[in-house]
Amino acid sequence: MPDQAPVRSSALPVSDWQQALDTVLQTPVKARPYSAQIMRQSPTAFLFLIDQSGSMDERTTYRGRVLSKAAAVAQIVNQTLLELALRCQKGDEVRHYYDIALIGYGGLNDEQAVSLWSGAAVGKFFLTPAELAGATLRVDEVTVERNIRGRAVTVTEKRPVWLNAVHNYRTPMKSAICLAESLVGQWLATQQGNDVYPPTVINITDGVATDATADELLACCDRLKALRSMDGNVLLMNIHVSDERGNSILFPARADDLGTDQYARLLYDMSSEMPTPYHADIASLFGLDQRTSYVGMCSNADMDALVKFMNIGTPTQHNHSFTANLSSEP
Repeated sequence: MPDQAPVRSSALPVSDWQQALDTVLQTPVKARPYSAQIMRQSPTAFLFLIDQSGSMDERTTYRGRVLSKAAAVAQIVNQTLLELALRCQKGDEVRHYYDIALIGYGGLNDEQAVSLWSGAAVGKFFLTPAELAGATLRVDEVTVERNIRGRAVTVTEKRPVWLNAVHNYRTPMKSAICLAESLVGQWLATQQGNDVYPPTVINITDGVATDATADELLACCDRLKALRSMDGNVLLMNIHVSDERGNSILFPARADDLGTDQYARLLYDMSSEMPTPYHADIASLFGLDQRTSYVGMCSNADMDALVKFMNIGTPTQHNHSFTANLSSEP
């Protein structure tokens, strides 16, 4: 694997982007947040933080197959990235609706989160959908079953791979969260004056941070969640993947719903409260009661829950209310 040490993602000097960010943060949030149209002139951003620590080698079940958690997560993230790219395809043009970052922690070392882009994108953090094609590790051929005119047909499809199944070292989660804070801050600085949908950060992990205390981790999460555009605060969503039998905690309404599970309570405190436009889809996808509050975390979740979680966090479902924000520009 090539050297992927972090580099600053903005061409602006630190003093310039920090000054621009300060201006963004001084702009009041509008009366109806999380309603900005996602267009080429005003894209949004997605950041995927992937736990690649040694424990991700533990076995799980996904689509009827037993494989490592790292392999299952890689499949799900690769499919999500593909769907994000396809969502931007208009004829021969791939439109710039989002900037996308893929960050790993563990995997390469015990201490530092790194960008996972490969190929022509090594050394970059944010990619446009058009740039994803040059950042693949390889293209796999997979056999899938499709329903064509009422008949089940087996076909071979090509699937791009951006994320490999990696599982080494410990879990420097604070490094990943703090890197996301820096990247989001720089991204918001470049959007100064634009009404942009706030960036979404999705952290996928199977364990506890090894580079910070709970208080240190929460402080970094709070700084990240405090960043915002005029359309609202950054959304930080956390999912703890597990194949253990037991109660899963999905998008709780309040801390008391978590009982005495201290790790679930930590994830709860780390995560954002989900905006109202997400509520109906969260209730529908996860079979939850309709309520007025959902916090963006899942604890002790299986791989099927991770797939649903990704559908909530990214605009990959045409019937998802978030996609109403995507521009219908010609």
